[in-house]
Amino acid sequence: MDRIDKANDRRRFLAGAGRIALGSAAAMATMGQWQMVQAATRAAGKYRAVVCVYLFGGNDSFNMLVPRTASAHATYQAARPALAVPQSSLLPISPVAGAAGIDWGLNPAMPELRALFEEGRAALLANVGPLVVPTSKTDYQQRRVPLPPELFSHVDQQAYSMSMGSETAARPGWGGRLADRLEAAGYGSAMRLPIGLTLSGANAWMAGAETGMYSLGSSGPSQLNSALRTATDARGLPRRQAFQQLLDAAQRDGNAFVREHGRMNRRAIDFSEFVFQAFNAAPAPSTPFPTGRFGDSLRTVARMISARGLLGQRRQIFFVGLGGWDTHDTQTTQHPNLLAQLSQGLAAFYQATVELGVADAVTTFTMSDFGRTLNNNGDGTDHGWGGHGWILGGDVVGRRIFGTLPEYALGSARDVGRGRMIPTTPVEQLGATLARWFGLGYGDTHEIFPNLRNFGAGADYLPMLASSNALIEDPEFMKDRRRG
Repeated sequence: MDRIDKANDRRRFLAGAGRIALGSAAAMATMGQWQMVQAATRAAGKYRAVVCVYLFGGNDSFNMLVPRTASAHATYQAARPALAVPQSSLLPISPVAGAAGIDWGLNPAMPELRALFEEGRAALLANVGPLVVPTSKTDYQQRRVPLPPELFSHVDQQAYSMSMGSETAARPGWGGRLADRLEAAGYGSAMRLPIGLTLSGANAWMAGAETGMYSLGSSGPSQLNSALRTATDARGLPRRQAFQQLLDAAQRDGNAFVREHGRMNRRAIDFSEFVFQAFNAAPAPSTPFPTGRFGDSLRTVARMISARGLLGQRRQIFFVGLGGWDTHDTQTTQHPNLLAQLSQGLAAFYQATVELGVADAVTTFTMSDFGRTLNNNGDGTDHGWGGHGWILGGDVVGRRIFGTLPEYALGSARDVGRGRMIPTTPVEQLGATLARWFGLGYGDTHEIFPNLRNFGAGADYLPMLASSNALIEDPEFMKDRRRG
């Protein structure tokens, strides 16, 4: 890294560090104003939230959504004889669109998501993945179009799916860019609480946001040790005073980094107190969640949604990670367990949004590094390209498969080797659809996702969400799309 890069990094750090937390005076002042905040939030517009569930490692969606038609299943089984899910064990689904003339079923580990799909509360997005431009098999073989960097690499494809960047060419994540645009459009919290809220620590999807991100543990926001917050006894008070003096001294230090670090710590302490109290004051949903970190994280998301009025938030963007999907071996046992966790967790979360009365206002979707190879390597699969994802919520146009399903056959029109399928839907289309649903305009969407222009007019929108489908009747919206 050269001197200019280091200077730029320092400026970005100084500019962004303080955005993660409230100033102490602001935080304490708002504690007594929650009712006013709730009234202002109601008056300012409808609440909406998006939840990204990221499947780290690359989900084998060919064993998640499986053809039931006898001939199509036989072709699929021939491609992966050691791993194919038996036709008789599949959970039948009845999509009203997008099935490509084939009967389909879900992995038997997913009865909860199957029920949501059949109820019209969930849909599948077929063969989605990283693309720079529309790409055919010949385009790929002859290298005549630009391709995403370092295909089939975990770190690079995670970076691309989350930010359209790579390990060596980092860009702000598109979740973070959504948050920044929403903030600029007037959807930010009066409390300056970031719109981006992560349950899985720092991540590329929210990285680089000007508005910052706020990190919670799987069980909720943390709180400073009571001995340093409220101690008044002879032993604790001196420690508390010394701690406060250290923070004050850091904010007066001659080094800019030390001063900013001190200010950030002071704000974070006050901020955590504010969020902790709001989180615990809001009604907790009674919906039972599955045990484990993933279930705990989704319960915490639901509780943060319940606290949205107390927090002064009209828009929330959540990130929840679930790891373990890199199934190079022991896939027949590992993958069904992961699918069961996903199915049970997402179904419980949806029911919690129903209980909270916000099901229509919360949209959850899955992403992953990539799909996996259609063929098996023994008892597992290797890194692929396109794969299928879920989208669910009360506003989702359910019981549909959006996008274009590839043929589950080795050597097919989308296969670039071993059943690595070229995506037919770029990640940008998913992100742009969510941006429009969130209330952002054509210009914002195309600045967040500049590659959309490579896919032609109308690429900024997939008809997956009922309320934003009404925009099809809006002449200005359609004029923007034609211009794109």
